[in-house]
Amino acid sequence: MSQYTAFSLDTLFDQHFFSNLDYFFARSMSQAFDEKDPIVLVSCALVSKSLFEGHICLDIKGMSGIVRPVSQTRNDRVKFPDLDTWIKALQNSLMISDTIQTPLVLDSDYKLYFSKQYDFQNRLSENIAQRVSLKSLKMDKAAIDEMLEAYFTRTDNHVMPQKNAVRNALCSHLTIISGGPGTGKTYITTVIKKMFLSYAEKRRLPEPKIICVAPTGKAASKMEQGSTIHSILKPLKNSLGFYYNKNNPLQTDVIIIDEASMIDILLFTRLLEAVPMEAKVIILGDKQQLSSIQAGSVFSDICSVKGVSFNLFLLEYNFRSKGKTGIENLSKAITGNDAQCLEDLLTSGRYPDVVFESLKGNVPVASIVKKYILEGYKSFVTSDTVEAALNELDDFKILCAHNSGEYGTLQVNHVCENILRSNNNFDIQGKLFKKIIMVNTNDYKKGLFNGDTGIAFEENGKVNVFFKTLDNTVKQYRASDLPGHDAAFAITIHKSQGSEFETVLIIIPDKLSPVITRQLLYTGVTRAKTKIIIVGNIDIIKKAINLSVKRNSGLPMCLEKLMRKKIF
Repeated sequence: MSQYTAFSLDTLFDQHFFSNLDYFFARSMSQAFDEKDPIVLVSCALVSKSLFEGHICLDIKGMSGIVRPVSQTRNDRVKFPDLDTWIKALQNSLMISDTIQTPLVLDSDYKLYFSKQYDFQNRLSENIAQRVSLKSLKMDKAAIDEMLEAYFTRTDNHVMPQKNAVRNALCSHLTIISGGPGTGKTYITTVIKKMFLSYAEKRRLPEPKIICVAPTGKAASKMEQGSTIHSILKPLKNSLGFYYNKNNPLQTDVIIIDEASMIDILLFTRLLEAVPMEAKVIILGDKQQLSSIQAGSVFSDICSVKGVSFNLFLLEYNFRSKGKTGIENLSKAITGNDAQCLEDLLTSGRYPDVVFESLKGNVPVASIVKKYILEGYKSFVTSDTVEAALNELDDFKILCAHNSGEYGTLQVNHVCENILRSNNNFDIQGKLFKKIIMVNTNDYKKGLFNGDTGIAFEENGKVNVFFKTLDNTVKQYRASDLPGHDAAFAITIHKSQGSEFETVLIIIPDKLSPVITRQLLYTGVTRAKTKIIIVGNIDIIKKAINLSVKRNSGLPMCLEKLMRKKIF
């Protein structure tokens, strides 16, 4: 009897290694191509599984010959084929080739893709490589330097990366800026816009058209005249794609793209293809943050490519905290993988802006939540008007790693509602409960998008929901007319990207999972502006910073090859 589970589609499906979607995709491919080779069929299901897990492709070379558990609840293990056997099986299949003419694509580095992801990866690489290769425009550098001195009056080295980034943004076709909260990305965005306009005015040139976009409404609201990517590209009503695309580009001279780490490969490609090649593109993000919820880690992939190093600017100095706050030092300990420093910061009580609540000893999470939520959400719950309540949404937020389980958003939101409803001090007995909600689907007709946050509020005896728009007006909807939404006293750390809150309470589960990683902790901690409260087990948190999200992608290699060939 073999010591390993059989490497077959049916066996692995029966043992819950594959989802229904993975399994039936592979089965449909088997029927369409009359494919019977178990290695090929398992590979089909693996590509589907990988995409669901956020990978652009399946890394055949990396997986060949390894042994993995089939599930977390059983001791069964599966051994993957050796590289030669695996590749030969794939190369003999009619459903696989090295072009997008087949459903699956195997590249020269032995990565297996859906043809759609392979196509978008190549298109994005070509677009970026072409922008990098374009010659810098002839600009009056003396005039630019003079303007820079007016905006950057400090002479220390901390401002040099900012000045260099702004200078490059004016003179080059592509600029990439990465930095955490407080490093000046918002200020840089403002300076870039003003300098483009001032330069044109002084040189008596036409005023440049500047577009500022971000992936979510919350992120776009931090930009002056910001818009969401979807609203700028304009989704087609009765078909896939956008009104503005490669064949019908946006009318713009400059586009500034913020919170780029949240953008997946499909949307990133469609956005850049809709931007004219002669336009200047400025991309801002934080390469240390979590990647997009959808497939890919596009921004960090781009930042890792040597060929774009002259267009990349890293902002590291925090002008907001100047290295003096616990939040900043905690974030540095996380990214530096310094477990001892992290433990000291959490447990010593040395910084008033960092609080740690241990889950050791089976402390009910509800009791810890109650300890902080009554103060955290007091101003929101006691506010008398819609406008006042909306203005309190960024004061306090609970962040979770998961949606499900004892420490997930579903349970914690239930706990929050029970606590807030039953607290007599808020005098809300017998009145409609004021509830924070977050939209989880896009509704283009209503102008509501995934991640938009609002409040359910009573008005004239009816339940209405209110949202603050990008221009600071308030939109009202009937509760029954809303697209899909969830309670949002607690949200996932993934959903919190692009937002900042005065005080953040993070709940870390008492067991490790693939989700609990260095990037997750960093993203959660850096959502807090004034105070961070971390609830968890210190041993789990220390182990988590050793776990890093690695999403399989061929984007860095593909882009690097194009840069080396200088095909443009």
